[in-house]
Amino acid sequence: MNIEYGTIDILIDDLTSCLKDSKTGEIKETVVFRVETKNFLEKYNNKSGWYVNWKEMPKEVEIYALGLKEDNSIQGLVGIKDDINANAVYIHWAVVAPHNNKLITSNPKYIGVGGHLFAIAIDKSYSYNHNGVVYGFASNEKVLSHYIEKLNATYLGLLHKYQFAIMEDEAKKIKEVYDYEWN
Repeated sequence: MNIEYGTIDILIDDLTSCLKDSKTGEIKETVVFRVETKNFLEKYNNKSGWYVNWKEMPKEVEIYALGLKEDNSIQGLVGIKDDINANAVYIHWAVVAPHNNKLITSNPKYIGVGGHLFAIAIDKSYSYNHNGVVYGFASNEKVLSHYIEKLNATYLGLLHKYQFAIMEDEAKKIKEVYDYEWN
């Protein structure tokens, strides 16, 4: 798998308010927290299936973790940057945990992680007064089409040939689906 740094390659399997155990169907409540220390990210790297070394993210990129409320086990990471000039949040990177990643395993443990990561970026966009608008770069045309279909993303293609954005109306719809706590 050849993924360009700064591109997004997560699949949206289902838009669910919480995560769903793929075997039992049990609903798992989620929590989001900002990762403040780089040392915490040491084990989240390319070798362990997280595509990049998260510890090496640029310092201006804020990293948020999606965890299970019951034990804080991390199910996905998203790195965002407030882009004042674009009046949007730039999704620098987003990855679901290897055990949830349909590109790595045919039996993901939890369903709904990818959509949660986009919802977190949208949430931060609201907090920066960008009305939920986010943008990023899909890894390829197939993933771009997937985001257009699943998230009603808009193709931009200005800064990158697979650049997309989720605009205000669609961001609001996505945000309304999710129910997670901030820690």
